[in-house]
Amino acid sequence: MDYNKNYIGELFASEVYKKIADIEKDPVTKKYLYKMSQMEKKHAEIWRQMAEKRNIKLGKLSLFDKLKINFYVIFRKIFGLELTKRLLESGEESDIKKYYELSKSEELDEEEKQKMKELSIDEVVHEEMLSSIKSKDVSDFVYGISDGLVEVLAATSGLSGAFNVPFLVGIGGLIVGASGTLSMAIGAYLSTKSGKEISENKRKKVEIQRLIDRKEVEKKLSEILTEIGIKENIASNISPQLIDAAEEIIAPRTEENPKKSALITGLSYISGAIIPVIPYLIGLGGALGVISSYIISGMAIFIIGSLIGLLSEVKPWKKGIEMLILGISAALATHGIGMLASHYLHITV
Repeated sequence: MDYNKNYIGELFASEVYKKIADIEKDPVTKKYLYKMSQMEKKHAEIWRQMAEKRNIKLGKLSLFDKLKINFYVIFRKIFGLELTKRLLESGEESDIKKYYELSKSEELDEEEKQKMKELSIDEVVHEEMLSSIKSKDVSDFVYGISDGLVEVLAATSGLSGAFNVPFLVGIGGLIVGASGTLSMAIGAYLSTKSGKEISENKRKKVEIQRLIDRKEVEKKLSEILTEIGIKENIASNISPQLIDAAEEIIAPRTEENPKKSALITGLSYISGAIIPVIPYLIGLGGALGVISSYIISGMAIFIIGSLIGLLSEVKPWKKGIEMLILGISAALATHGIGMLASHYLHITV
């Protein structure tokens, strides 16, 4: 058992959460992060006591560890808390399992085994605290960048197969990106607004129905409770007590802002759309322009894919490679179509 490694690991985690908490603006999230930092510090202290009991000398955080801590802080500032949280929590499940197995280790005495059980429980709580920190805006932004990047890469690749003037390819890509931005933003606005309107209308209907026919509302509440796993007889007994909060259960209020949703969607899409057109706008044409566009776009697709992997709890590198293959394949296919159009339709610009 590597006491020093475990001690340093807990010390490292404590410092990461503390540093991120220091820059967090939301008071509730800040409180959660400081609490997790304290938990990890307590774990480090337990490992220190166990090591001293065995006369094992412990080290300190290395320069590399401190650089990694700074990396997490910078990552938080650039990509937001949601992605940082995903990155941090990716190893929590193994910690739960590790401490549970250590609680049965013959190398430890009974008191130490009990402490390992407590640490295992702490890690479960730790994971739940992390899962309570959510930010839908970040995930929407990442997916929006991905859409804009892949679609405009395919468009510019196709245009470069038909046109020889790099500036025209770049302008064409920007036009595609601009139209996509407007389309996506308007779609996000209408979708979010429609969702809010449907929710509000449903809440009003429930409110009116509660005044006219309370029994029918109680029946609906009972059906909802049964659907989530509560036994039918218990659901029937509970539903009359929930009648005054029927709207919140049957038609929960949505807090999404249509304007904010449109803004995030539009900004994210155009942010991705700009990347593939950069080489053409600076005058790179022919094979050099195409290759340059593919290289910078491929790197961006891999990074965005990795971030999506974090959000969807899939191995980041695996998701990055998958998106890279799909994105480049789509672009190559479109490029081939552009070349065929240029050849058979005799388009030369």
